[in-house]
Amino acid sequence: MLFEVTLRGCALPSILLHYANERAQTRHVQGVFRSFAWSPVDEGLILVGDGGRVVKLEEERFINIMSGTCQNLRGISVNGTNGTILIVGNAGTVVQLDDGANTARVSRLGSHNLRSASWNPSGTLALIAGNEGTLSTLSQETTQAIEGGRANFRHIAWQPNTHFALVTSNCFAEEFIPSPNLFSYAAESKTLSPLNEGRADLIGVDWRPDGTAAIVVGSDVIWHNGFVAMSDGRSLSPIELPSKRVYPVAVSYNPRKQVVAIVTATAQPDAGEGILYLWNGKALQIIFRSKEFFFSAVAWNKEGTEIVALGSSATRTFNC
Repeated sequence: MLFEVTLRGCALPSILLHYANERAQTRHVQGVFRSFAWSPVDEGLILVGDGGRVVKLEEERFINIMSGTCQNLRGISVNGTNGTILIVGNAGTVVQLDDGANTARVSRLGSHNLRSASWNPSGTLALIAGNEGTLSTLSQETTQAIEGGRANFRHIAWQPNTHFALVTSNCFAEEFIPSPNLFSYAAESKTLSPLNEGRADLIGVDWRPDGTAAIVVGSDVIWHNGFVAMSDGRSLSPIELPSKRVYPVAVSYNPRKQVVAIVTATAQPDAGEGILYLWNGKALQIIFRSKEFFFSAVAWNKEGTEIVALGSSATRTFNC
């Protein structure tokens, strides 16, 4: 079932797309938001975005949370063990909130823009990734830099029930210096290893719930085509999907079924659409599309009954 929105001239730059029971609904959010996480307390949503904005959606109410910063915030992760919230953003900004989304503690981790953060399955260690090869661990309030990256790191996905993660990256560093676009991080040995090189910026990544494979999405920066591949944690196997002028940026596995949600952005205005796809391993289904809003994040709820995707009129593939 396909749902389409056309809102030319709309002054509200962000939307939340909810898809459940084969029905899509959108709601507008004032401001530019980049990422979100499900609240560990009440299954509400916590959104982060430009100007240091952190907003919690409780039923029909948007509640502003004081972040303690005015920097643009880009990534968020909830600790599955204690419910604490880790948020990262521009200029090395790191914000930590307690399990009630209160008591903001702000610090800086270098000076580069940070793009994503992710707690490991046991909640003992977080990875923080950002521009120009910035990658660090956070554990018990102690951070440690990880060497080996060159280009902008994009997103992180921990393999279920392990201390092993995949980290996506742009394929070029500054001045078009080739760079690996996919890395693995082994927490036990504290080693970062390159897994793949190519001409695609790899952006989104998520593991199958049983941990046997991960799906990686991005876009070919030469031919401007979408890129989707499976990984066993050692190499990539591309998947043939319709990809011309399609720019996948985020992906989420259903925790209960073999169904994947993939969302797209655009490289420039009038050169793509914000699309929510469902992929069952064989066929790709378009659920929603828009020429006004472009997505930066997508996630299933823990029951696997609802998808939420976050989009903005300002989202581009390079700023996801």
